[in-house]
Amino acid sequence: MKLPLGVIVFASGRDAERLVAGVPAAARSVREARRAGLSVCWVTAGAGWEPSAATRAEIDRLADGMDVHFGNGSALAVEGGFDRVAMIPGDRQPAAEAILRAIAEPDGITQADLVQVVPQEEANQVAGRMTAQGAESSRRLAAAARAVVRSTAKPTDGIVSRHLNRPISQAISALLLHFPGIRPVHATVGTGLIAAAMFASLLFWGATGLVVGAILFQAASIFDGVDGEISRATFRSSPAGAKMDSLVDAATNLSFLLGVAINLQMRGEVVYATFGYAGLVLLASGLVMIGRAAARSQAPFSFDVVKDHYRRQGTNGEPSRLMQGLTYLTSRDFFALAFALLIAFGLAPLVLALFAVAAGGWLVAVILALRPTQA
Repeated sequence: MKLPLGVIVFASGRDAERLVAGVPAAARSVREARRAGLSVCWVTAGAGWEPSAATRAEIDRLADGMDVHFGNGSALAVEGGFDRVAMIPGDRQPAAEAILRAIAEPDGITQADLVQVVPQEEANQVAGRMTAQGAESSRRLAAAARAVVRSTAKPTDGIVSRHLNRPISQAISALLLHFPGIRPVHATVGTGLIAAAMFASLLFWGATGLVVGAILFQAASIFDGVDGEISRATFRSSPAGAKMDSLVDAATNLSFLLGVAINLQMRGEVVYATFGYAGLVLLASGLVMIGRAAARSQAPFSFDVVKDHYRRQGTNGEPSRLMQGLTYLTSRDFFALAFALLIAFGLAPLVLALFAVAAGGWLVAVILALRPTQA
């Protein structure tokens, strides 16, 4: 069956160029039409509308080679031999699956998204009806943006991240995605700046700096989710970005623990500071082992290699409840909040003691996980 021509209809150029979670609505709709398999697509948003240079660049990026035109698509339907036209309401931002359902339906319509597949001679009439319903387009586009941001959560989120960090980071992401040109790297740099302020507080503000540093460590843990949310919302995920994010995460974690140890040492708590330094040595040893194993196998470096190994040891590829519990307890979102609370209650020495024990256990887990690789 030949797929129909796609015609994406907006009530106005303003609606077509409105940012929906960081991406112009027209570009986001074009991407879904391409994912649905349509080879040719028109975008119409009122007489004489042409996309701005920024919107056109985003359309080109997300069209991925699909033939995209602007204006009334009915003439091309005839010239291109299309006997059917998929009328896609841009303000409803239907997903590719909804477009495919409409194509497969006998009457060519999905009630949820009002995607209609009609004979080419009816296309202009249907487009007129869609445009007339544009009074609600602003509300619909705002709802679509909220849905996109909500979808950026990860199934692997820990308990703290799911119930505390993620709601806050998504609120921050939703705000930042209103700004044209926002990129994941901007959020990654933001996390790095929070980490730098955290380390400075731990080094120079004594007991007060310890509390401020703990608060900033938790803030960095929350803000760390923003770059990933922006990348998923704007379709800008990349191996280089993921690697940079992982490096900033590691630097933040290490600088926090090192800063707490130095802070306690400067205040005469030498024994507890030593726990921190020992934990850092154990942690560094494990990271070196992971890095060497990755270099030998020519695989990308990943901090998740231990989790992945023990996940595979579970039933049907699912980790045991014990492993799930340990994963939650050793995840950054959990220990950042736990350490912040312990320090707030004056238990900073306990933080480093717990860290040293956890680092020793983690090193043993790394050795056991990499043993097959080394054999």
